Formats: sequence, structure tokens, C-alpha cells
Amino acid sequence: MKEIVLGAEQQFQKLPVEVEVEQRPCFLLKDRDVYRLVSRKCPHAGQLVDIEDEELVCPMHGWSFDPHKGACLNVPARSLAAYSVVVRDGMLIAQVDG
Repeated sequence: MKEIVLGAEQQFQKLPVEVEVEQRPCFLLKDRDVYRLVSRKCPHAGQLVDIEDEELVCPMHGWSFDPHKGACLNVPARSLAAYSVVVRDGMLIAQVDG
């Protein structure tokens, strides 16, 4: 497991937000007090998911995703690839596959 510092927790006040991690487009999400890093690639056809009116939507086929967890709202068995994020000394740190 590889740890990547995303930045200070205080700099991420409005979520979801787009972030790039090792040249991979992602979203930083928060569900209550739990942060999550999810891929912006739609699991259906790989199109990049966008933020539209505070929702996550794939422009290719209209799939939408929970803006707190990344789960697909159209096909419950699918979701955006997710990684854990921990808060350590006020910093958000993503735990991604090496």
C-alpha cells in the first residue's frame, strides 16, 4: 500500500472536488467524517465522470454516482474505484495500490 499526501484537510472545504493523484484523475469525497478517493473513470466505458450540480455524472451514458461514496445510482452493483483516505496531523493521505 502506497501513501500519497493530498494536502491539508482545511484546504478541502467544498466536496466533492477533482484532484489528480499520480497523473490519475480522481475525486475526493466525504461521507460524514470519512474521506474517500475515487477514480473519475466510469466503470462502464472509461469516460471521465464530471461534477454537475454537486452530483457525479458520466456524460457518455448518463450514469450518476453518489457524491459521498462513489456508488453508482443507476446500477447498484457498480461503483467508481475507491481508495481509503486517512487524516494524520491535519493532512489527508490517500492509501492507494502501489
